[in-house]
Amino acid sequence: MDKLLIFKIGGKVVDNPQSLESFLEGFAALSVPKILVHGGGIIAEQLAKRLDIPTEMHQGRRITSAAMRDVVTMVYGGQINKSIVASLQRLGCDAIGLTGADGGIIRAKRRAPAPVDFGYVGDVTEIRSDLLVKFLELGLTPVLAPLSFDQEILNTNADSIASRLAEALSSHYLVHMMYCFEQTGVMLDLKDPESLIERLDLPYYKTLLQAGAFTAGMLPKLEECFRARQNGAQHIVIAEAAACLAHAEGKPFRGTRIEL
Repeated sequence: MDKLLIFKIGGKVVDNPQSLESFLEGFAALSVPKILVHGGGIIAEQLAKRLDIPTEMHQGRRITSAAMRDVVTMVYGGQINKSIVASLQRLGCDAIGLTGADGGIIRAKRRAPAPVDFGYVGDVTEIRSDLLVKFLELGLTPVLAPLSFDQEILNTNADSIASRLAEALSSHYLVHMMYCFEQTGVMLDLKDPESLIERLDLPYYKTLLQAGAFTAGMLPKLEECFRARQNGAQHIVIAEAAACLAHAEGKPFRGTRIEL
């Protein structure tokens, strides 16, 4: 099978124009089939603040009111997604911007209101891998916003979307998934760069989890990584964007490998 690269870029990469441009230049230059999933960063929060719409979070995940759902649809599915697609086109990479509603490509179920009511938030139930494979075979690079579909648009965690993509496409490709964010990788102490965990397997993860070693923002990311690794992804890396690109090119890099 051919190799497929799935990159997820977090808000801190999206928020910084120079970091985003540098990443997209490296991403566009990769000659193998690839998919990009992006988050939203502070842009949606800034717009919501101007509109007097409160931002609520629970254990690293956004609570999405009807008003906030409209904001993230505009920002994630519009401004950010289309700006990234335009940049990739300028860099010579044919890209197609998508939300989960386009072709019903990411179907979800609205999350139950108990024990926490997350509002208009969806949990992915199905990926239309057939459509994604066709896009890839046409030489197109899908760029996916963190929005899914269940008779309506739902806000969906970008880490979850990347993980489900890795699972769904592992029967078609040798999937390498990379979570790009602002840190070197998974660290025991964010203030100590030497505390980087270069190899995190499931037993060690469970030990650290019981010790409360992970932040609320890191927990859902790691949950998705191990799920994808258990369900078909060949390689998973959490690292800075430049390091993820180096890994994709087969070069040495500094970051965290997720293993079983």
